[in-house]
Order: sequence, then C-alpha cells, then structure tokens
Amino acid sequence: MKLPIILWILALVFAARSPLTIAEPWIDTRDQWLRSDIERLAQAQIIRVPINTWPLMWPSLLDDLNNTPLAQIPKRLTDSHARVLAAGTAALRLRRSHVSVRAAGANSAQTFRHYGASNGDRSQLVLRNHLMSANFASNLEIGLLTDPWDDDRVRFDHSYIGLVWGNWVTLFGAIDRWWGPAWSSNLIISNNARPTPGFTLKRNYSDPSELPLLKHLGPWTSSFFISQLDDRRHIEDAKLVGMTFGWRPVPSFEINFRRTAQWGGRGRPQSASNFFKLLSGTSDNCAEAACKDDEPGNQLGGIDLRWSLPWLSSSIYLQTIGEDEAGGLPSRRANQFGMQFALDSDFYTGIAFVEFDDTRIGSYEQHYNTLYNHGIYKTGYRYRGRAIGSTWDNDSQIVSIGTIGRFNNGDSLELRYSHGKINRDSLDQQVSSRHSISPNGGQLRTLSARWRRTLAWGELEFSGRYTDDPVDQYGRQAEKLRVVASATYDFD
Repeated sequence: MKLPIILWILALVFAARSPLTIAEPWIDTRDQWLRSDIERLAQAQIIRVPINTWPLMWPSLLDDLNNTPLAQIPKRLTDSHARVLAAGTAALRLRRSHVSVRAAGANSAQTFRHYGASNGDRSQLVLRNHLMSANFASNLEIGLLTDPWDDDRVRFDHSYIGLVWGNWVTLFGAIDRWWGPAWSSNLIISNNARPTPGFTLKRNYSDPSELPLLKHLGPWTSSFFISQLDDRRHIEDAKLVGMTFGWRPVPSFEINFRRTAQWGGRGRPQSASNFFKLLSGTSDNCAEAACKDDEPGNQLGGIDLRWSLPWLSSSIYLQTIGEDEAGGLPSRRANQFGMQFALDSDFYTGIAFVEFDDTRIGSYEQHYNTLYNHGIYKTGYRYRGRAIGSTWDNDSQIVSIGTIGRFNNGDSLELRYSHGKINRDSLDQQVSSRHSISPNGGQLRTLSARWRRTLAWGELEFSGRYTDDPVDQYGRQAEKLRVVASATYDFD
C-alpha cells in the first residue's frame, strides 16, 4: 500500500483550529452519515420535502427544521436534528473561500461503489477550493491518482460553477447524482460511474405549486441536466440527458418520476426536432431501417416510491425502471426493493436497511444483456467503464443489509454485507457493451466496514472490504481484502 501522502497529511494535524465544514447550497452524495440523520428526520415527518433526489437542496429542508418547535421533536431525534441544522447553517454561511486537501491510499481499486463512496481508486490526493456568495457558488476540485481505473491520472470531478436565479439553480460542471431511495445502488443514476460534465437546472425551494390543480400535490422538486459523455465509445461524444420530478403529497409518501437518455454523438442526429422526439418519446426504439437513422436515443424511464411508517420508525421503498419503447410507458423492467429502520440506543443511533436489486429484465421471462445496452449506442449506458446506474450492472441479483450511524462519542460507522450473483448469464453479446464488472460473473459475498472520526483539523477515516472468491474482472487483479486509509485537512 502506498501511504506517504497520508503520513504527510497527518504531520500537519496540530496546525488547525476549526472543525471541518463545507459550504455548498446543496448536499452532495459523499456523506452517508449526514444522509442517515436526514432520513431519520424525514421518516418521523419532521422533514416534509422530497429527499430522494441528490444532490439535495438545503433551503426547504432547513425551513422544515426551523419551523418545527423543539418541544415537538422526540428525544431520540434531537441529536440528528441538531447535526443537520448545524450542517445546513454552516453550508449556507457566506464565505470568501474554503480550502481543503484529502489524501487516501488503498491496496486495490474499489469494485462496488455505494452511496457515500469517496475513494474509488488506489492512492489519490484531492485539492479543493470552494467559493460561495449570495447567488453564486463554485468549486475547483483537482484529483491526482496513482493507478486510476480508467487511466485518467488527473481529474476535475465535482468541480462546478453555480448560479441562483429566483427559485432555480443553474450549474455548469461535473457533480455526482443519486436518484432513488436506496443505499447500496440505484437503477437509473448513482455515483457508480464518474460524474459527467455538463449543464444542470434544479429547483431550489420545494414549495407546493400555487396553481389550483397542483397545489394539493404538496412540496415538489425537479431537475434537468444534459452532459457530455466521453469519446471512448462506439458513438463518440454522445450526450446524457436526464430529468426528474418528485412530490410528497402527504408527509408519509414520496413519489419520483425519472427519465434519462443517451442522445446525439458523432454520426447521430442532434437537431432541435430530434431532441423534441427524445423528450416526447414518440419515435424511440424504431425497428424499421427507414427510421433507424432518425431514432433519438437510448432511453430509460422509471418511478420510485417511498412510504414512511413513523409509528414503526421505519420506511419501505421500491424503484422500477424500464428500457425504451416507442409510444408508451417503459417496459422490460428491472426492480429494486428495500426497507429501512431507525436504530436508537444509549451508545449508537442511525439506520439499518435491507435491499434487493434485480437488474435482470422481465419478471417471468428474463431478457439478458438488455438493461443498459442498446443496438445503436453499443457501449451502453456506461461512462468510462462503469455503469451509470446500478453498481452491480445488468443481469445481477443482490441482497444487501447494513447499518449507517454514529456512536455517542461522535465516531461514525458503516457496515454492509452483500450476497448474490453478478452477470448471471455469463455472456456479453457485444464486446463494446461488455458487463462493467465481470465477463463471466459468479457468486458474490462481500463484507465492508467504514469508520470516520471528525477532529479539530478535519477528518480521519479507515475502511475495509473482504470479498470471498472475487469475480474475474477482465484480468485485473482483484484483492480479497481491500484496506483504505484517508485524511482530510481543512485550511479554513
């Protein structure tokens, strides 16, 4: 393991005086412990806005917290309420600049990425400079890697420029997204692949609509983005387009409609009319040669639901997505189911979850090599070698159980166990759209743990993952035991 950078960082620990705070107008996908607090508060209906589309905007969430009298907050949730309120207040505090550095070392690359994943490769050094004002936010993040999965040793992932226009936020840059209620994976968009650079339009406040016919739908959120895919693909420089709408019509229920598509690229139509066909879904998946040249793109669409059961301190959720079909709703669906529980004790508070992911297509008759694949966009629904959706990629069945929470001394813990089968049919019909994990699949049993301590100078983190009989990863060395150490130093 290469750890000289970490030792260099640790040598600086006595120089700082302030706790780690990151000022951003939204909550990104890199802090699962902050999300666990938010989930607990939403489950108890203290937070009433939609929370299943990340990055999650701060303003409406903070309004819910500030509008709830402290006397109405159950004692078991007071710490979660205080932590989220403090994080949001610090995040929206106007400041000239914020600088931090993160160093991490691991003995192998990370095969499976879940919510909160921060180190997907081996040794890396990340420099971050964030600037925020009343209607402007920017982040310059430079990552230097020693053995990257995709050979990009210098990265600018998570860098952006953001502007607030009334109740809308526009953003130019590359940010991670997580669309769905699950913890281990999402079917349509997750942080499994690197973030794609592009333009994002997102609603800032989630206030109910003032239109008479829509105001009864409750708080709602929406987001649209168009981003650029890489040139290492069958259709070079294709675009990735995504849109989502979510409502919380009653405090116990949230529903989100999702849609994404690969569109354009070298040799493909990119006119305004073709883009309208993409948005309308009226001419997709054309089987006739006469219209194949005008087919708008490779589309996915789906829905996710979440029911909170506050009397049981739990919630249940599901997500289903379908491959593209012209003139109708998406069919040939992949599914995900889960349940989440609040954990409360004298020494540990957090959540526990159990999830089942089935990325085969079809309930009774399975269609292998279908999800994330396409006859025109033959590289598939992937970016730089990883699936944009599920961390398990297609044709997999995985059960995951875990817990994410905090001890009463402030330390944070994540435990996760996953069991199932990867790439069940063990075949790839096209070399260009190969399964991103393994060509021949196999049985998966993996146990991971992650521990974090917040200190005056920043954060210290250790994690490990053990995989019994690792699957073949196209000849790349797969270690049974992966160990990671990282440190974040805050110069604020």
